[in-house]
Amino acid sequence: MSIEIVTDRDIWDAFIDAGPSGLLFHKWDFLKITERHTGYRLLPCGIYRGRELVAVCPFFHRQRNGLSLAFSPPPMQAVIPYQGIVMSRDYTAAKQSKKESRLQLVIEGLREVIDDLSPNYLSIRLAPGYHDIRHFIWDGYQTRISYSYTIDLTPPLETLWKNLNAKLRTNLRKFEKSGYYLEEGSDLALFYETVRQRFSHPDMGIPMVAQGYFEDILRAYPGSVRVYHLCDRDGDLKGIGTTLEYKRYLLWVGGPKIDGTSANEYLQWLLLRDAKEKGFREFENTGANNPNLNMHKAKYNPDLSIHIEVSRADIVGKAAEWTYSTIINRPWIKRRMIPYIE
Repeated sequence: MSIEIVTDRDIWDAFIDAGPSGLLFHKWDFLKITERHTGYRLLPCGIYRGRELVAVCPFFHRQRNGLSLAFSPPPMQAVIPYQGIVMSRDYTAAKQSKKESRLQLVIEGLREVIDDLSPNYLSIRLAPGYHDIRHFIWDGYQTRISYSYTIDLTPPLETLWKNLNAKLRTNLRKFEKSGYYLEEGSDLALFYETVRQRFSHPDMGIPMVAQGYFEDILRAYPGSVRVYHLCDRDGDLKGIGTTLEYKRYLLWVGGPKIDGTSANEYLQWLLLRDAKEKGFREFENTGANNPNLNMHKAKYNPDLSIHIEVSRADIVGKAAEWTYSTIINRPWIKRRMIPYIE
């Protein structure tokens, strides 16, 4: 076993493209853009068995005020909901004995990286589907489960429609009869402005990630990152959202209600139809951890998907975590402390 910092973009992206668990959040340009905007140093770690690359894991590291912090992904207000380890494409189909030996090799490699970094605080949010966290538990990590909603797109569209909540279907028919339509936007200006207004509301506890970050991601992946506008028959904007369309169709960051209507319900249905028409097998509405939104999202009859965070902190790291959660996390302080926050 050996572990190396991967420096070749093509090798990294070919590995992500080949396996079922690699997501757009793991792709090289996505990682480098995140590094540039957050100020964390990217460590694209590759674990090798001989000359064979068997797993990768991007870490973001920062030394600040005497603290060593390591994340995968870095803290970005759920803009990157998960990241962590990506196993090779043959891992899923392997027999359990081979999985065990392969996983042991990967964990040993990650221990080597983590020991070199000696982080006071470490957090890895693993992508959905990566559930074998036994080695992390044995090593004393804390664990936390988060949820997303996913919809299986393999049934016919008629079945997906019938699975919707009856009241939701009634509302969707009204928007359809009123002439609402979906169009793809060419830039992020409208999207960012609507989301900025949402996060600037006094009741919201977090400010927004800088607009330039989203613009760079859109430029890097014009075929996979898309902005959609929902308009009424007069062409006025009534809903807005962004999607990541790579391996799965992911409803990424969405805008708030416009004019107090429930047009976002129709926006999500049109995006679900778009995903079905494009041949995606799964639609994900990221985040199922907010009681105020869950009843709305559940109207589409989704399944619950889990992703797991493993974390570890020493005494200094625990003190820093408390300070951040109770003091620095206040929006007006956070804007001064974190350069990529507006």
